[in-house]
Amino acid sequence: MLYLHMLNWLVIGIGDITRKRVLPAILAEPRSRLYALLTRDPRKAEAYPGALAFTDLSAALSDPAIDAVYVASPVALHAEQTIASLIGGKHVLCEKPVALDYAQAESMAAAAREAGRLLGIAYYRRLYPKLLRARQLIAEGAIGQPVLAEANYHGWLESPDRGWLKDPALAGGGPLYDTGSHRIDACNFLFGRPLRATGLLSNALHPLAVEDSATTLIEYSGGLHAVIDVRWNSRIQRDQFRVVGT
Repeated sequence: MLYLHMLNWLVIGIGDITRKRVLPAILAEPRSRLYALLTRDPRKAEAYPGALAFTDLSAALSDPAIDAVYVASPVALHAEQTIASLIGGKHVLCEKPVALDYAQAESMAAAAREAGRLLGIAYYRRLYPKLLRARQLIAEGAIGQPVLAEANYHGWLESPDRGWLKDPALAGGGPLYDTGSHRIDACNFLFGRPLRATGLLSNALHPLAVEDSATTLIEYSGGLHAVIDVRWNSRIQRDQFRVVGT
């Protein structure tokens, strides 16, 4: 007889992404259990009866029943909380972007190797049926040799409850970190490791401490170019992804 282990989750942060996506997914998954929540405001945890509420990460990680941690805090806390969770013997799924900078991301990966635990980043678009189908068609030669990829995500400023996104000390950057990282990861999923990259950041409309416009140019093997443009200054919502082949 096959026994399936129930995965007990600690979710860090009860913000926009966890309320809309992560918590409903854990509650709907029969092999997962929302075991505990870490939040600065325990009142937010009242909406999830049966889950323990912690305000201190060390106290939460001392609970041996916790198997995995979902880190959905502001980006500035990703490295610190992920590394602590890994050292505490927990597997970690961390929200994107990975961290504030490359050095922090490297330290997180090193901690996972040393702890012998799994570390994943929530670039869930890799599981989109459309993206999986696109990769299959490219591999089958349906569009010939791919030579250009174009992706953009345009919208207005984020909602007030995600105001921390406008603080570079907490978020690292503006739309490049927030929505651009997903499109960059999708290109890496389709085309492999980038050879080189460059970009432009600007504040075309909003005088923020982070950019309101970001454009990235990436070169992949075979001469393929990817252009990714994300911005918080468009009244017209756009979410487009196109791959051009010979």
